[in-house]
Amino acid sequence: MAVRWRGEGSQHQGGRPYQEDSWRLVTLADSSLLAIVADGMGGHAGGAVASKLAVDAFVHAIEQGGGLADGLKDANEAVRVGAEGKPDLDGMGATVVAALVQGDEVRWISVGDSPFYLVTAGKLEQLNADHSMAPQIDALVARGMLTAEEAEHHPGRHTLREAVMGDPLTLIDKGSRRLGPGDKLLLCSDGVQTLTNEQIAAQASRPASGMVEAVLAAAKDHQDNITVVKLERGA
Repeated sequence: MAVRWRGEGSQHQGGRPYQEDSWRLVTLADSSLLAIVADGMGGHAGGAVASKLAVDAFVHAIEQGGGLADGLKDANEAVRVGAEGKPDLDGMGATVVAALVQGDEVRWISVGDSPFYLVTAGKLEQLNADHSMAPQIDALVARGMLTAEEAEHHPGRHTLREAVMGDPLTLIDKGSRRLGPGDKLLLCSDGVQTLTNEQIAAQASRPASGMVEAVLAAAKDHQDNITVVKLERGA
């Protein structure tokens, strides 16, 4: 029997007065399931516009028969064109993480710091690279140059080294992974990282809305937008 996947998503604006995340789930003609999350940047208007443009262009490219790289290319171009001649949208951009799952394999592509997680046997693994400054700052902790607390509150921690803004992309993460029967996949905006890895893994058996509720329950000051898209095998 062919393996069928199902997905669902949830989001909340957190402590922000606006929502800059966008997401989509699409079942394609070959029964594969496409999921994408984009976290906008560039202010209220710019971030929301950029994330929607990126998601719409990405999905359209895949529905027209393109691959994940084509989706990312079209998303980047859509953001560039969307900002042309619009000073209020100058500098807008978005992170993008997209996954295509079929049978017992997932393929993904990402730019930015929106995490893509695999939860297997209750353990959490981030499959994609983090294109923010956080990994470099954490490396300073490992070398004894910063304390863990200093790293957590470092002002440059969430600075992006790459984003979908219409410029040529130099940092792109992509890969594939074989999946087991009980595996779950989570595409998220970085607002979910208010929770620890252990807490995210523990919430993976709940609906996506449950993980969003858990983030909100942590009551972090100035909580970022939260988006969670969860993929798992169908019954």
